[in-house]
Amino acid sequence: MTRRRCRRRDVGVRVVGVVMAMGLALTSAVAAPELSAQATESVLAERRLEYRAARDAWEAARSAFSVVERQFSAALEQVGRARRSGDDDALEDAFALAQDRSVPYRAQEARVEDARERLDEARQALINVITVRLGELLAQLDEASSAAERAQLDARWQDLRNEQQELETQDGDDDLQVMPVILPEITFDPRDGPDELEAKAQILERLAAVADTVVENLDQERETLTTRLRIERQRQDFLAGTDRFDDIRVPVVTNPASGERPAAADSTMASRPLTLEERLEALERYREQLVSYRDQLLIRARQFRERVRRMP
Repeated sequence: MTRRRCRRRDVGVRVVGVVMAMGLALTSAVAAPELSAQATESVLAERRLEYRAARDAWEAARSAFSVVERQFSAALEQVGRARRSGDDDALEDAFALAQDRSVPYRAQEARVEDARERLDEARQALINVITVRLGELLAQLDEASSAAERAQLDARWQDLRNEQQELETQDGDDDLQVMPVILPEITFDPRDGPDELEAKAQILERLAAVADTVVENLDQERETLTTRLRIERQRQDFLAGTDRFDDIRVPVVTNPASGERPAAADSTMASRPLTLEERLEALERYREQLVSYRDQLLIRARQFRERVRRMP
């Protein structure tokens, strides 16, 4: 058995493990151990349709909201004009109109929020299935018998990866959503009795519980990003291996007339999407801050309760 065949078998085993791990992102109708390219492509097509439908629904809800928002704003302006005129009858009518228009305003605002939640869920479901398909394509790339087949599979891999990055950019996913890691101003007061001290301890513990929930969510995000990074690195390793053992390269075609150049490490880096490595690093830093924040909150809560126990 050649060195390349041994290496391909090792990569294939790792890829299957990754794909099976990410298979939980699919619907229960598709069992992870029996994933196939055809099955995943079918689910992928469904998720794309669901995402487009959710996006259309969200845009329609926003458009409808803009109409009732203008109507409600106009009613509020009418209230202001009536108040300035000193006309009590006109003011009463304006108040009644504003109250009437506030009902559809609040209802449509709730619809926009609900549509946004469904859009976020559909987007994440599509991103998850794309991750599964990327793992499958990597396994197929490993088993490809010719440079032409590898080039075709790798082009498909890159198209899907670009689609995934575009989805994340639309969601603002590259900007890590963080909560302020600042300890609240909850301090000892000489006038505090047992009830006040206990109440302050409970506030600190509730804040610590919130921080702990965020840490758990970050752990899940870290696991997902780590899996995706593993898939990308396995692809890079495979392509490097085919070049090393077979001197066969998967071509990357650029158009000289386009004037495209590799991205330089300068100020333009700030405007580009974060790489998976950068996102993981930012996530790890933020997680460390949150863990420290949570621990300090719990320490301060214990200090408040210790003072209660020391009271005569």
